Amino acid sequence: MGKEICRQEMVSAIVPAWNEAAYIGAVLSVLCSHPQIDEVIVVDDGSTDDTVSQAQRFPVQLITLQKNYGKAKAMDVGIRTAKNNIVLFCDADITGLHDKIVSTMINPVLEGSVDMYIALIDQWSYRLNQWFHIFPLIGGERVLRKSVWFDVPDPYKKNFQIEIALNYFSKIHGRRMSFSLETLSHVRKEKKYGWVVGSIRRIGMMYDIVAISVRLYVLYTLYEYLRYSRTLFQGRYSKYKLLFKRAKTNIVIPFKDR
Repeated sequence: MGKEICRQEMVSAIVPAWNEAAYIGAVLSVLCSHPQIDEVIVVDDGSTDDTVSQAQRFPVQLITLQKNYGKAKAMDVGIRTAKNNIVLFCDADITGLHDKIVSTMINPVLEGSVDMYIALIDQWSYRLNQWFHIFPLIGGERVLRKSVWFDVPDPYKKNFQIEIALNYFSKIHGRRMSFSLETLSHVRKEKKYGWVVGSIRRIGMMYDIVAISVRLYVLYTLYEYLRYSRTLFQGRYSKYKLLFKRAKTNIVIPFKDR
């Protein structure tokens, strides 16, 4: 009975976009026609091309930001606008997306078997990850419950760092997460922006990924460990202090007759 109720839930799709006029139409055509999605939100992140006019060709809710705030900010605006409890994030420049992949992401979350599901580009590093779990699951195509998003503290919702942060805090909060390798691909940044600008943006993306990985998996983990150790020490100190106090009050000093 519980699963039947879950299957009746609908999904809000959120597409953050910045200068994706050439590619966003193909993505929206899939999302807007999927039977489990009843709301598609496009968050235009200050585009200077025809992204807005391309999005307006489809039955979407369009939100236009006045300047380029970055991917994570656009995602945050979208999820706070979405009417459904389950949301699907999708990059505007993804290629190879079709109904079956969308359903593969949505169904495990709808059925309650996981809290977040990621569709990854089928490449050797992620294949290796199925056994050794050594590479971060970086993918903009994911379905999750809103609570997963709000588990992430605001300081970690920044640019491309958000995908690593979602994975990390999902584990911290005991969320269930799964992924699959799909026949998806991204338009290379060098193709979209030219070799120089594209390379700079790629370096910026890699910097974000490395920075958040060090910040969370090293510094934040160390901070939490030290905080836990301090709490544990204080708890034991308080316990021993109380025992000592009780023992002291129970000491009987023999009366000496002078």
